[in-house]
Amino acid sequence: MNTNEKTRESSDIIIANDVIAAIAVNASRDVEGVSGFASKTAGRLMQGTKAEEAAKAVKVMALDNEIRIQIYIRVKSGVNIQTVSAAIQRSVKNAVQSMTGKVVSKVCVCIQGIDFENTEEVQANS
Repeated sequence: MNTNEKTRESSDIIIANDVIAAIAVNASRDVEGVSGFASKTAGRLMQGTKAEEAAKAVKVMALDNEIRIQIYIRVKSGVNIQTVSAAIQRSVKNAVQSMTGKVVSKVCVCIQGIDFENTEEVQANS
């Protein structure tokens, strides 16, 4: 191995999947229509810290210079799911690429549920 290869290898930065997951969760929070996050298994709501939330709501597959992300969310009732999903895809892709310098090839948004407003609150506001 020559010295150039050794230097190049030692200068590579390894970014943990949990860090990428946290970036994806934070980028998704800012999207209008996102109610919350869900675990990878349907029917389980997130109850925990932000780090636990990121680990359970996002699946990161990091290849050589390419990242694939799958994020599990809940949406508010009355929103256009396709619009919310597209906004999440753009937001997550831009945030992860700008913070890591790696290419995000795919962002899959999995809708795990819809949070409906409490009917008593809706009737009281009418």
